[in-house]
Amino acid sequence: MTLRVLPRSRLDRVVPPLVRGCALVALVPVADDLHWAAVVAWSVARASAASGPGARRAVALVDLCLEAPILHEVKQLDPAPGIAEAITADVSLNEVARDVEGVNFVPTGSGVPDPVLVRGSARWGRLQAGFRNEGALLLVYLPAERLEELGAVPDGVLALAPNGVDLGSPEGRALLAARERGVELLGVVRERWSTAAPAPVGSVRRSMRPMIVAAVAVIAIGGAAILATAKGAFRSGRAPTSRHTGPPAAAPPAAPVVTLPILAPLDSGAWTLQLAAYAEPERALAHADRLVAESVPALVSPLAPDASGAVWYRVQTGVYANRAAAMAARATYWRRGIATRGEGKPLLAPYSLALLRPGDGGRLRALSFTGLRWGVHGPVLVGAFEHPEQAVVAQAQLDRAGIPTTLFTRTKRMP
Repeated sequence: MTLRVLPRSRLDRVVPPLVRGCALVALVPVADDLHWAAVVAWSVARASAASGPGARRAVALVDLCLEAPILHEVKQLDPAPGIAEAITADVSLNEVARDVEGVNFVPTGSGVPDPVLVRGSARWGRLQAGFRNEGALLLVYLPAERLEELGAVPDGVLALAPNGVDLGSPEGRALLAARERGVELLGVVRERWSTAAPAPVGSVRRSMRPMIVAAVAVIAIGGAAILATAKGAFRSGRAPTSRHTGPPAAAPPAAPVVTLPILAPLDSGAWTLQLAAYAEPERALAHADRLVAESVPALVSPLAPDASGAVWYRVQTGVYANRAAAMAARATYWRRGIATRGEGKPLLAPYSLALLRPGDGGRLRALSFTGLRWGVHGPVLVGAFEHPEQAVVAQAQLDRAGIPTTLFTRTKRMP
């Protein structure tokens, strides 16, 4: 397994989409130079708080290196009550947090009676749920070997390692053990990309190789990112939401551009790969964002309720002429680390919803949808469905939002 490389110089661009669907993320130093790791932890926190142009996300950074706290030293802050007092006395984080460069910093505190008790408190699960409910992000800074002590399962882990992570080292084995417990390894922050390392998975400069004879371009439609606030935890500013009446505006510099082939008239684009399915649309969007950041086209497809009444949000990628092409693409994703080996189910899903007004593409994001433009002059598409009935939920949601659609097949003929 190869961890996604996140160069330190580009954290402001690559971190926000990685953590967008997360409520609790662990920052793990894997470095001899702990000062470097602490400085980078602050950089990750600031990047996470700056969720987009003019937008802010409430972010808390907690120092859980209880035996040897360092985050306050990097900012030359005096020791003060912190997470130890908050956990042992069951007080609000607001009482021990301080605003530092737009980040709500919670220091270790003083007189930690039992570090294992603080890290293992059941309160972490409640905090995680509260931050998720408010769209905020809780970052905890702790050693890799202490991950298993945490009283909640993080949504993701970022390793802070200037020279990369040896997965055979004690720290690497601790990360792999966390992955076995269901924690997503979001990537490793390095000082720079090593020439010996594989091509960085997180690079937004990488283009997909053509999958079918034809060229270029489908742009990812997302509009402005959803601005998450934390009313019950911390305050954050809100940027006004713009509504587009004409063609979608050009994406800001941080937004990746996705390329997708234009199919020849008799070709079929009916096949796709399903990489995951989530009950929460936010998690599906976050997964799609990570794919888009890797120059992989992605769609979020909400399906009609199952027998339990639940709506599932599929994350799908690519369009392929046949099942063999989809399988070949899946093998490429495994090799590049875009998908975990074993992930990816080829689906014959030729149906999408086409927006009747292309300008509505900028409104999709706020409705928990993603979109792709079909070819240079084609319509903006939402979802990929195996049969028309699967599109009922998505079409109804868009219709309620005043976005008219029509059923569209991504082929010139039915497969």
